[in-house]
Amino acid sequence: MIGLGIEIGGTKLQIGLGAGDGTIKGLKRLAIVAHNGAEGILAQILAAVGPLLEQSRLRREDLDAVGIGFGGPVDARQGIVTCSHQVQGWNGFPLADWVRQNLGVALVSVQNDADAAALGESRFGAGVGLSPVLYVTIGSGIGGALIVDGRIYRGGGTGALEIGHLWIHDPGEHDHRSIELENLASGWAIGLEGRYAVDRCLKDGWDSNQMVRLVDSDSLRVTAAIVTEAAALGDREALAILRRAARGLAQGLAHAVTLLAPRRVILGGGVSLTRADLWLDPIRAELARLVFPPFRDAFDVVPAALGEGVVVQGALALARDLGERSAQ
Repeated sequence: MIGLGIEIGGTKLQIGLGAGDGTIKGLKRLAIVAHNGAEGILAQILAAVGPLLEQSRLRREDLDAVGIGFGGPVDARQGIVTCSHQVQGWNGFPLADWVRQNLGVALVSVQNDADAAALGESRFGAGVGLSPVLYVTIGSGIGGALIVDGRIYRGGGTGALEIGHLWIHDPGEHDHRSIELENLASGWAIGLEGRYAVDRCLKDGWDSNQMVRLVDSDSLRVTAAIVTEAAALGDREALAILRRAARGLAQGLAHAVTLLAPRRVILGGGVSLTRADLWLDPIRAELARLVFPPFRDAFDVVPAALGEGVVVQGALALARDLGERSAQ
């Protein structure tokens, strides 16, 4: 079985070939130009598939199925993109039909990218042999997915585990303010808090702050990566931002664990690459404090294992599943 696995994000496009067994025969990574919209991304896919097949000495006729992990909500049953929060032109787009018409492959599965990543980690990464597996990706946004017995759980059909949209108590506030988790603990939110902190330091004439130094006093250059770098250098403001985000994420995870009782929680995404003592360890400690006590020893929290190719791995697994079902 030869499948094509595609990751369509807000900034990154990845296209891979493989059998859906945890290996990738060929991979192409491309940067997305957001202002070119969906049309630009579709053109990139068409331009990349041919050369990728040639490099692997394959033809389009050799493709059995296509799996897609899309960075936004989708109607998986119909293969339609609901919307994208980063790139214009995707609203209601029939992506599965477009693939069938333009790539000549009849079997197409379209899933949310977090669902695809979770499937990849469950079958080939940190979740192998375990069920249920709760996967949470913390990048520019926060996404979640649940894998039960090797399959994506999609609730009533329109998606599930949108953990980034849980409302939690803001651990950095004293007025009992509630906040959407994604607006507290995502990479975008962490970077924004870093920019506010740099502006405060500059206003107060405190130019010894590590974040101020790292961005040469230009707060617009602050990202989550800058905040984590400054925290590793001992910057108090940066440490406070990460501590608040980690405590907030632990609240969201506590709700999810209490409701779903997963065997393992896997944390992926760029923010989760932060040094363990600054991110993973505080999350584990706070989660142990907050979670339903009888579940405390029934699960663990680990980092994702598959790296940047995780969505493609999951998309290839989707393609393999389609091929196997059609052969039955």
